[in-house]
Amino acid sequence: TIAINLPNDEEVQLAKGTRRLQLKNAMRAKFEKILVPISKELIDPSQQGHITFDAFFANTMFHEVAHGLGIKNTINGKGTVRKALKEHASALEEGKADMLGLYMINQLHKQGEIDGDLKDYYVTFMTSIFRSVRFGASSAHGKANMIRFNYFDEMGAFTRDPETGYYKVDFENLEKAMNALSELILTLQGDGNYEAVAELVQDKGVIKDQLRADLNMLAEEGIPVDVVFNQGANVLGI
Repeated sequence: TIAINLPNDEEVQLAKGTRRLQLKNAMRAKFEKILVPISKELIDPSQQGHITFDAFFANTMFHEVAHGLGIKNTINGKGTVRKALKEHASALEEGKADMLGLYMINQLHKQGEIDGDLKDYYVTFMTSIFRSVRFGASSAHGKANMIRFNYFDEMGAFTRDPETGYYKVDFENLEKAMNALSELILTLQGDGNYEAVAELVQDKGVIKDQLRADLNMLAEEGIPVDVVFNQGANVLGI
């Protein structure tokens, strides 16, 4: 866990809002010990300079902001989005937060409200998919990451060099994919379209062979999946 947005209850959110918390020390540790090493193995060297902690922090922050926004109730009388989409609601919500978070960064950057190179946010976002999906594709976050990865692949948001194994972001296509997937997710949530969401999860919420091989390579290189914090009175010496 690197950030928290609570509560999850739609009625409480609408009445009282949400509160966000980001664990900067945990984020820094995961960035330095996991994300950067992953980038050196999988991201094209010409784009590795776009992996920055500020972009990682901002992407995470706006992911959490996006959780507090968006559609809570369907627009056609099917009740809440969570009720209508059943077991797939969490995966689609995580996907929404990822995509709308990046969309907000894109829009705020265009308005001059966010500094830095927009490419930093895009490449760091892409690299973060490799980090997150290593937790497995069965969780809500995992399914959301795989839907996005496979959707981006189909939209040409990135390419993979078969000789080097490096991935390279196509910035123009990534922005198009971001807009298209954001629209798709919001439409599915608003319509409470369970059947279409189930089809999306079944079709794209899976780890394909090439990606699985790349993830196995990361494990063989000794790059950790997560960090463990030593804590307690004995660690503090009190």
